[in-house]
Amino acid sequence: MYSTAHLAAGLIIGKLTGDYPTAIISAVAIDLDHLIPYTQKNILFNLKKILRSAKSTHDSARSYLHSFIVFPLLTGLVMLFNFKVGLVFGLGYLSHFLLDAIDDDDFYPFFPWRNFNTKGFIGYYSRAEFIFTIILFGVYFLI
Repeated sequence: MYSTAHLAAGLIIGKLTGDYPTAIISAVAIDLDHLIPYTQKNILFNLKKILRSAKSTHDSARSYLHSFIVFPLLTGLVMLFNFKVGLVFGLGYLSHFLLDAIDDDDFYPFFPWRNFNTKGFIGYYSRAEFIFTIILFGVYFLI
């Protein structure tokens, strides 16, 4: 899903919970794990190659942070310090998973084990994904 879709989900959760920073960070920052394969391919500082790689549905960069194994660990860790912030963090994180699960890029929810792969119904980097992102922003402004 577009980063802007994750941002919109974070804004919605922030508006509903009153904790914008946590909601936005947890909904968007999960994509930091994309830096791992970009570093391995030596394209981290080449924006053109990163964009080409990001648009390829056969070159998913979703890894450790996109895992239902890491999700409860990070959410639980945040909850240890502040339970309410941990709940908002978990909601933002979960929104990221849900949005990634509905696009048709590879999503391995139990990474690093790749024996279970899900693909959604919205084309990755498609017009439908763009429209869905606009709808998410519309929902934010309506609530």
